[in-house]
Amino acid sequence: MRSRSYIASIQRPFRLLAETALVGLVVVTAVDVIGRVVFSSPLGFAYELVGLLLGVSVYAGLIGMNWTRDHIRIDLIEPQLSRMPRFDRIRAGAVWLLEVVFFTILAIFLARQSMIMQRWHETFLFLPLEKWVPLSIYAVFAGLAAVSTVLAVVPALKAGKGDLK
Repeated sequence: MRSRSYIASIQRPFRLLAETALVGLVVVTAVDVIGRVVFSSPLGFAYELVGLLLGVSVYAGLIGMNWTRDHIRIDLIEPQLSRMPRFDRIRAGAVWLLEVVFFTILAIFLARQSMIMQRWHETFLFLPLEKWVPLSIYAVFAGLAAVSTVLAVVPALKAGKGDLK
């Protein structure tokens, strides 16, 4: 129980970061639209900043979502599959394994792309930032999402219903 609450406290900053990034998305978009429509002067960096904030919100949010296994499920054939509990366990294991592999590969490829961007010193058009910096952050977040997916199946570390509320 203690280790589960420890993991929840570690993940709380990532959840807050994702929430802050989403609020930032709304604010930047609203200011850009108002500036564009009312003053005929859009924010030049809004497109790049929205992309960065979207990446932060997605990757930071995945860490908690993977640990709590709180994903969107398409249940078109759920009634038919519920009649086969063995298949449901096999499917759950296959989905878990696919998630671990996917997020691990994603973290590796983001890290590789980050190193390439660092070598070329590629920057954004308007923001005074090299592109490897956010890619490195996304790679770390994707790696943590893979770790969270692994932790989600350890019985002592499984998330409770109210852990990330």
